[in-house]
Amino acid sequence: MPSCALRFDRHSVVDFHLSMMHLFPMDGFEIPSETIASTGSALLSIPRGFNRGRGGRKVRPFLLVVGLPTLLAAIYYFVIAAPQYSSQAEFVVRGAASQPMGMLSSLLTSEGGSTADEDSYVVQDYLTSRDAARTMLRTQGAAAMFNRPEGDWLARFPNIFTGKTFEHFYRYYKRHITVELDTSTSITTLRVRTFRAQDSQNIATALLVAAEQLVNQMNERQRANMIGSAAKEVAAAQDQLRGVEEQMAGYRNREALLDPIKQATPMLSNINDLQVMLTSAQMQLAQVQVASPHSPSIPVYQRRIAILEDQIAKLNKEVTGSKTSLVPKITDYDALVISRELIEKQLIAAATALETAKAQANRQQVYLEQISRPDLADYATYPERIVDVLTIFATSLAAYLMGKLIISGAREHQIV
Repeated sequence: MPSCALRFDRHSVVDFHLSMMHLFPMDGFEIPSETIASTGSALLSIPRGFNRGRGGRKVRPFLLVVGLPTLLAAIYYFVIAAPQYSSQAEFVVRGAASQPMGMLSSLLTSEGGSTADEDSYVVQDYLTSRDAARTMLRTQGAAAMFNRPEGDWLARFPNIFTGKTFEHFYRYYKRHITVELDTSTSITTLRVRTFRAQDSQNIATALLVAAEQLVNQMNERQRANMIGSAAKEVAAAQDQLRGVEEQMAGYRNREALLDPIKQATPMLSNINDLQVMLTSAQMQLAQVQVASPHSPSIPVYQRRIAILEDQIAKLNKEVTGSKTSLVPKITDYDALVISRELIEKQLIAAATALETAKAQANRQQVYLEQISRPDLADYATYPERIVDVLTIFATSLAAYLMGKLIISGAREHQIV
């Protein structure tokens, strides 16, 4: 098919505009001849290869947005980046709740997980916390380990993008210390990455030691919380019992009686014996008076009865009747004895509760069990050069395509 080309010259353009003015006259509006001539000159000045020139310039943004970052990333990762060694360890946090359970127990267990799983999350958060970072700085000199001379200028700490404060170190620390918990197996994986294999192993070992110390502290706090209230009740009961014993000692010193109840028992026994003798004498007197009313033994029996009655009256006065008798003393002493018995029962109950709390605390002990110790890497596993370069290329390409779509949409909107 033959191609058609449009050619414009200055006279044809002017004639075209004049003809259009005659065909579509506009009242009160005229286009100056100078404008028509300048428009024709502008149209004639458009180069013939304009479209090809635009197409050639489209390559430059692609090189700038995609090619240049990928090239710089390849140069860094394959030429500049220093090798980094990783040390990995696995552990599990176990406790009484993490023991194997039956089917019914597993169904009754809440969906939130066991106590050991909660403690695993606590240990996981601690290993990536500021406290753990400070511990590594203090005990292992982690700042020097992350600033080895074999490390490159961009990967070590500090570098051109970070300061030397603790907050900058903590951000760097979290990028090189990773802790992952597998909820299906409750196994926690710790990974440490430095410029030397021995440094990675040392930091991983120190972190596991710090985690064990944290678990021990948690056990101590849990034990103290469970046993503390029962121990306080035991101490309070012991103080009350000690106070009652002191009151009883003061009573004995004041009344000169060790035990009024025990001392009153013989007196009551004597009164009972005298009462039996009195009854016997009265019966004998009655028999004699009936058998021989003028018997000389009648006055004897009468005097015996009078003596017995007088003796019984005296003994009764010692037991009851006055403030100095044994009854008020026994009443006060009985109150102290009852108080002591009640407090002793409280002390026994508190001591039993304390022993129960101790046994329960021992059953609920949580401990950290290492599955695999931190290993010493034979070769560097970081950086992952090919993966990192491809990631940067894919990210740059996505940004380029997204920008191209946005610009194309903006142009279409402007044309409309």
